[in-house]
Amino acid sequence: MKIEFRKDRSLFWSIALLTMLTTTSVLVQYERSVMAQQLNCDRPQGDVEVRACIRLRYELADERLNDVYKQLIGKLSKEEKALLAEAQLGWIKVRDNTCEFEVYQNRGGTGHRGFLNECLERITKQRTGELEKYLQR
Repeated sequence: MKIEFRKDRSLFWSIALLTMLTTTSVLVQYERSVMAQQLNCDRPQGDVEVRACIRLRYELADERLNDVYKQLIGKLSKEEKALLAEAQLGWIKVRDNTCEFEVYQNRGGTGHRGFLNECLERITKQRTGELEKYLQR
């Protein structure tokens, strides 16, 4: 019996990615709602609030990306879904490695996580724009 692993794997990863995004989104939305009620990110007071607001902005950007991804995946054929899922997993690795490299010299410092979240937010917004263009086709 011969199994075509590549096709099965792509479909598996497509479904796994979509499931992960949906589950994570629900849990994070509640936490973010509570955090947003306690913070005034227009006028954060102190380093702790500044870092929390930076994190919140990244999480909101990530949520927007997930929403656009779900909209796009709903319009695609089975083959396109598998390709997009594979591309998105690759993009996540590139994004994470790019940001780790960008803030590498700040590792160990108190601003490291904030700088990392700012990078993640910026690149996530760029990717969201790319996916939105695919939605318009």
